[in-house]
Amino acid sequence: MQDDIENMEQDNKEEVKLGEDELYAWLELRLHPLLIKAMHRLGFNEPTPIQKACIPAGAHQGKDVIGAAETGSGKTLAFGLPILQRLLEERDKTTRLHVEDEKVAEGSSTGGPLRALILTPTRELAKQVCDHLKEAAKFLGIHVVPIVGGLSMEKQERLLKKKPEIVVGTPGRLWELMSSGNQHLVELHSLSFFVLDEADRMIERGHFKEVQSIIEMLPLSNSSDEQTVKATSSCETVANLQIKKRQTFVFSATLALSANFRKKLKRGLSTSKASTADDLSSIEELSKQAGMKPNAEIVDLTNASILPEKLEESFIECSDDDKDANLYYILSVHGQGRTIVFCTSISALRHISSLLRTLGINVLTNHAQMQQRARMKAVDRFREGENSVLVATDGFARGMDFDNVRTVIHYQLPHSSDVYIHRSGRTARKSLTGCSIALISPADKAKFYSLCKSFSKENLQQFPVDQAYMPAIMNRLSLARQIDKISSKSSKENANKSWLQRNAESMGLILEASDSEEERVRGHKQRKATSAQLQKLQQDLNELLQHPLQPKTFSRRYLAGLVFHHCFKSN
Repeated sequence: MQDDIENMEQDNKEEVKLGEDELYAWLELRLHPLLIKAMHRLGFNEPTPIQKACIPAGAHQGKDVIGAAETGSGKTLAFGLPILQRLLEERDKTTRLHVEDEKVAEGSSTGGPLRALILTPTRELAKQVCDHLKEAAKFLGIHVVPIVGGLSMEKQERLLKKKPEIVVGTPGRLWELMSSGNQHLVELHSLSFFVLDEADRMIERGHFKEVQSIIEMLPLSNSSDEQTVKATSSCETVANLQIKKRQTFVFSATLALSANFRKKLKRGLSTSKASTADDLSSIEELSKQAGMKPNAEIVDLTNASILPEKLEESFIECSDDDKDANLYYILSVHGQGRTIVFCTSISALRHISSLLRTLGINVLTNHAQMQQRARMKAVDRFREGENSVLVATDGFARGMDFDNVRTVIHYQLPHSSDVYIHRSGRTARKSLTGCSIALISPADKAKFYSLCKSFSKENLQQFPVDQAYMPAIMNRLSLARQIDKISSKSSKENANKSWLQRNAESMGLILEASDSEEERVRGHKQRKATSAQLQKLQQDLNELLQHPLQPKTFSRRYLAGLVFHHCFKSN
């Protein structure tokens, strides 16, 4: 067995040596060879600023960490790598002790007690964090599972029976399983790491009660070595004693901590105090409730604008009726890479998604009224397509991380600057370029001016629209709107008939035919004429869609940074 360990360590050293020059930044952080190997395989040649700032404190100094950075900055690995690093160090130490004592039984079972519990505000974010950690832990033999609502409870209980070391979940489902006595989630004597990801959003979504209940179940983390020894049975190992010192990570896209709280952490003073669910109105209170230890590391990399550095912001002034035309123009002429279209209302989302599908654009949707399985399927399909288009409401705007989202379109303006930040932050992530385009109607001008003023961006650039495309776009749009109107009317009529029929059958009633023979004949002729009209409109539209929108050439270099600059006119 000793030979196997030595061979594995040698392989790891050789793997790291191969990329020594380009992985120098990771080597500086003194990460385990297996983690450096994982970063190399994932194409992460150097850590992001938030990772550089958090990994030394979390992985080597064992400090609690409060971290904040812009969206897409790599916060997941900023807490994930320290957790994996410390688990690996502990495992290596335990393995060496066992080898020396020759007391290890071959074929020992995988898994073990819960070591890290990570809370996220949404199911989609939990899945995303879980996927990132699985990729980082691919060569480690450390198991990570998601525990979220909307999925089968039985399936998730089966996952927990395998005793994964790391669980990522939403407060609601986690507390549901904890309160029902799930063994893996309530036996927390070995819990070493507790993470609150997107903590500001956790507060907004009203998870106070569940978060507080979960925190109250955690073992005390600030007891001294002497107290820990007294509370521990004689058969426990030194490694188990170290586990008693839980490490807490609180991460967010924004950070608002009082000067007094920062001073206490800096001076090593206790921050704990009795809190209630009503007190959990800030990241500061949530950190206190979670048992943030003295001398915790505060890493605040947010800046004045909070928006990604390489984000190009612009707008298009148009009437409400022309928003559809400009949206189709952007997608058709500048539709490179993934695009997210944001709406504030579900009715607007349904309108444009239906219209775009009629125009031959394969659109995905994500909103709160969808079933969870459908939402997660849409997220997966969006990730898979290089030029996917997703139409979403603001519940989707925070936390989710996608590669190569080139464009964010604000079909409807958000209600606050905070939501605008998180919408726009879906693009220009990981130091890539991207653009955010707002469609501004006359009714939006005052709100948009206020939004620009809050970011000191009154001279925002106007997105260039080549009006030569508009006649062809309006022809297509006119046909698509007619098709949508007829199809929608027909669908509503059929839905009403189905509803009446279902209710009558459930009550054991027989519906009487209220129409006369003449009315039925007239109705049949009308439906036939409508069907023919719909077929003709669809044929005309299909014929237009078979040809390029405009044969003339048009510069597609806007997304690389060539734009027209116009001063935004304030009211």
